[in-house]
Amino acid sequence: MTSVTEAGVKIIMKLLEKIDMHSHYFPDKYYSLLRKYDITHPDNVFVPEWTLEDHLSKMEKAGILYTALSITSPFFSFVDPSELASAVRGCNEEGSRIAEDHPDKIGILASLPLPDVQASLEEIDHCVGHLNIKGFALPTNASGIYMGNPALDPVMKKLDDIGALVTLHPTSPAQVIEGVNETLPIPLFEFYVDTARAILNMVYRKVFDRFPNIRFVMPHGGGCFTTMVERLSSGAGAALDIKGNMRKMYFDLAGSPLPLHLPTLLEIVGAERLVYGIDFPYPSLEAGIAHGNRLDTCDLLTDDQRKAIYIENAKKLLSI
Repeated sequence: MTSVTEAGVKIIMKLLEKIDMHSHYFPDKYYSLLRKYDITHPDNVFVPEWTLEDHLSKMEKAGILYTALSITSPFFSFVDPSELASAVRGCNEEGSRIAEDHPDKIGILASLPLPDVQASLEEIDHCVGHLNIKGFALPTNASGIYMGNPALDPVMKKLDDIGALVTLHPTSPAQVIEGVNETLPIPLFEFYVDTARAILNMVYRKVFDRFPNIRFVMPHGGGCFTTMVERLSSGAGAALDIKGNMRKMYFDLAGSPLPLHLPTLLEIVGAERLVYGIDFPYPSLEAGIAHGNRLDTCDLLTDDQRKAIYIENAKKLLSI
């Protein structure tokens, strides 16, 4: 039994064990890059204080058996192009060492030096050939080049050739409009919108048809894309086969999947295409536990569906 306090209310619960497909890590190399480029509030958000020991402790308290860790926004968008490939390589190698030290607890989703296509192809080869990784984590856009852009097709082709697990994560959009919501945290609104923009572009460019072996996991239940599915399927969108394309993707349940995202995703893709995510280190331990408890106790899921979402689907994707 675990006791947490949310909004001043004490909650007693028995945690259901889960595999976390959406959380983040900050290797020493990445912290050094943030300091070097004086990045203190990327996306109008604080930089978390992350340590491996604290993350492992939170995992245990939140009932997380295993976690897939990735570097998150702003990714490497602030790094000088001349340093980009080596910066990404250093972080991936540090992540690989973490996974090697904790093989039963942690898997790493490697970064790529996008939008540099040639360097990304070389990094895929290095990661697959020499590092302990479970897949790759890509931004919705890399310096304004969105997933689905034909310029990235060589990278998609290589990832398809190896049947890669690829998770997407939002970042600041290619253009932030001046004088609109300028002091709000970018994740509050723009992350969900940029997720929708990237997924729609991938559908429009037929990424899921042309690269069917990539196992894509979309973040935060698909962001605004999922809540706009009927709109996107109407009129000019009817030919895009939005729902058919969604059935070729996986979706994590980090963020706020209730009350809107989860019922829609269950109806369109089913529990077999959903995985759990907690998004550490951004939520507090208490908030992370409360997030899991809401899914544990909601009446939308059967016990078998929870088992699939919490454990079985992730085990297949991560090959654990």
